[in-house]
Amino acid sequence: MIERIKRLSHIPPMYVTFKHLFKPPITIQYPEVREELPPRYRARHRFVIERCLSCGACARACPNETIRMKLVRVDEKKVKDRVIKKKIQYPEIYYGRCMFCGLCVEACPPKPKALLWSNKEMELAEYTREELFYPYWKLAGLSELPEEDKQ
Repeated sequence: MIERIKRLSHIPPMYVTFKHLFKPPITIQYPEVREELPPRYRARHRFVIERCLSCGACARACPNETIRMKLVRVDEKKVKDRVIKKKIQYPEIYYGRCMFCGLCVEACPPKPKALLWSNKEMELAEYTREELFYPYWKLAGLSELPEEDKQ
């Protein structure tokens, strides 16, 4: 009886093979053909400079201390007889430590929502560790530091 069962032990694997034999292939030619990602896919952060309040909530919410706030400039505004100084600071992210938990995006104030997820940029590999550090202007999709922030 046992030998009879041993002789039939090849049937279940053959069933799986024949089941998939007549289905279309599920592989895609990746660099040329890109699969549409789900809308809530967490790829790389997207930063909208105009919406940022410089509150630092994203840096405080990050459990890995991946985000730090970079002081860009100090704006001075004269109100009546007083001069009010406001520190303009933007987030910088080191993706070598980021675990893509989303707490920073959730902590960003809801009305302006300056820090978002981008589901377009899914290639996160770099050649060196230094390239994993993204300053605020690189998160915003700019190719270089804006003129107003150069000092």
